Amino acid sequence: MASAAGTDDRHGRIAAWLMHIACVLALCWPAIVNRQPFYFADTTSYVRAADSAVYLFSGKRIATTWTAHYARSLDAPAPAPAAAARPAKAANGNDIAHGNVMAGRSPYFGMALWIAYVASAFWLFVLLQAGIAYGLIRQSLRLLGLARPTIVTGTVALLALLTSLPFFDALLMPDALTGFGIIAFLLLTTERGRLARWERVLLILLMAASAVAHLTHIVILLSMAALLVAIALVRRRPFAEIRPAIVTASIAVAIGMVSVIVTNMVVERTFGKEPQLVPLLTARFFADGPGEAFVARGCDPRTFAICAFRDAHPRDDSEFLWSTVPGRGIFRLASPEERRAMSAQDTAFAIAVLKAYSIAQTHAMLRNSLSQLVRFDVGINYGCGDISPCWPSIPEPEHARMMRSLSGQNGWPVDAIWALHKIVVAASVLGLLVWMATRPWRRDGAERDLALWLALFAVAMLVNAVLGGAVSEPQWRYQGRIVWILPLFAWVALMIARRKAKG
Repeated sequence: MASAAGTDDRHGRIAAWLMHIACVLALCWPAIVNRQPFYFADTTSYVRAADSAVYLFSGKRIATTWTAHYARSLDAPAPAPAAAARPAKAANGNDIAHGNVMAGRSPYFGMALWIAYVASAFWLFVLLQAGIAYGLIRQSLRLLGLARPTIVTGTVALLALLTSLPFFDALLMPDALTGFGIIAFLLLTTERGRLARWERVLLILLMAASAVAHLTHIVILLSMAALLVAIALVRRRPFAEIRPAIVTASIAVAIGMVSVIVTNMVVERTFGKEPQLVPLLTARFFADGPGEAFVARGCDPRTFAICAFRDAHPRDDSEFLWSTVPGRGIFRLASPEERRAMSAQDTAFAIAVLKAYSIAQTHAMLRNSLSQLVRFDVGINYGCGDISPCWPSIPEPEHARMMRSLSGQNGWPVDAIWALHKIVVAASVLGLLVWMATRPWRRDGAERDLALWLALFAVAMLVNAVLGGAVSEPQWRYQGRIVWILPLFAWVALMIARRKAKG
């Protein structure tokens, strides 16, 4: 009898592990079907920065195919006298030859990507993200009393087949960490001692990783923490109830800010200049119209470097920042000195434009934020077609694999995928509105916890939309990286309602 019981227990453990593995693979199935994780244009900047750092700090002893691909820019001298002259050839985003290194892209996240590339051609990174997503789903269901294996596997299947989550698990960008940081914060707001110490530590580390990965994640965490404090004050709840979430969020934000300071110090010591943020606001306001009008009416280049480019007419902020076509691009065609000035003057220029064109620019910011709020298509086809060279920033043999992938052949039915996601998100929003009409926050237990999660997530979505639309540009990644949380909450609300109906 004991032997039979031991065998059954062993079979049960094997079955449980097989379920875990299947769930993790389900949450990154697009990469498997694609035969390669998904690249985004910024992926190369992350990997290249880490690769360059390893190459330089190892005394040029450690090199990869990325090093060889960018060897010229790494070994070029820094011609300081030419810093004021506009280059004959457009500068790279990271212009190491002149000591211009872009800030805003976390070197720590880049190093994680680089290690995953060296160890597994990025596959370890994808599997790690899918594993984190699976763990957060399990913890969320557990805290709401829905930890049965059938509910867990059903939830994973729903998110894997009907939402953007698996696509972002497979994307070589820090975007998945946006949603992971949000869920980690939500779990800590309502855990009330139900999590083990090691589980709380892992959630804190996950929030810290999210904060370190991108500056926007810090703003999102702060916005949720501020709303949580406001809710506690309005409802006159003791601070002890929200202390774990507030303290841990503060720790994560502090780690994120310290990482920025350390990076700036290292870059300045290595290259002689602090890293510079890309002038996102200048590009956004210029593309919106008021910024271009401000320049066109004759502002002084001695006040704002952008004023020397009144003959340029980029059609959007991407052209402003990255185009190398004269008359369209601005930032990459500017001199190193002008690029540094634009970055330093970014906020001041935005304020000047807002003062001069308050109504027009405010309207543009609201329009862009709303556009971002409802945009979450899946831009995973690379769009190469007959373009040659296509994605020349990717070294071989990665480039060859990229072109053979489903994305490289533009084979993903992206319109159908987005149509499905829109239906699922719309149904989720409708279902959550109906559920919220029952005033679940007035009840105890899982219903009140989920209502709090939904309120905090709502502000995270709004802040995310403003950061993506009004500061950068409306694009598929920004809202798509967190919109999968809505179907998760709608499904959980349905499960809670069914449990309540059954008594």
